[in-house]
Amino acid sequence: MSSSRFKTWCIITFSMAVIAIVIRAIWQIVVIPTPKTMLIFVPLIVALIGADALIAYLVVKPEKTKSLPFSIGMTAALSAGLLAGVTHFYRFIISTQADPFFSKVIGWLIVLSSISAYGIFLYLIWSLRKGRNNGQQKV
Repeated sequence: MSSSRFKTWCIITFSMAVIAIVIRAIWQIVVIPTPKTMLIFVPLIVALIGADALIAYLVVKPEKTKSLPFSIGMTAALSAGLLAGVTHFYRFIISTQADPFFSKVIGWLIVLSSISAYGIFLYLIWSLRKGRNNGQQKV
C-alpha cells in the first residue's frame, strides 16, 4: 500500500468520527437552543474541527509540527475543548443528574485531570518551541 493511500485512509477515518460528533453537537444546539447549550457545544465544534484539521496536517506534513502556526492551532483547539469540558462539568455538577456521590467524584477527577493535562501541554509545546528557537530570530 502506498504511503499516500495510507495517509488518506487515516485522514478519512478520523474525519468520519469528527463529522459524526459535530453533527450530534449541532443537533443538540437545534434541539435545545439555549445560551448554556451554545456555551458548551460551539467551543466543542470548534475544537473538533480544529483537531481534525491538525490531525490531517500531521498526517500530511509531520515535519511541519515545529512551526508557530501548528503550536498556535494546537493550543487554540485544546483551549476550546477544555472550555467546552469545564462548562459541561459545571452544568453537570449543579444538575439533579449528579445525585450519586460517585458521579460527582468522577466528574471532579475528569475535570481536574483535564486542566492538569492542559497545563502540561502548554508547558511542553511552548517550552520546547522556546528552547528550539533560542539563539534564532524566527518569528
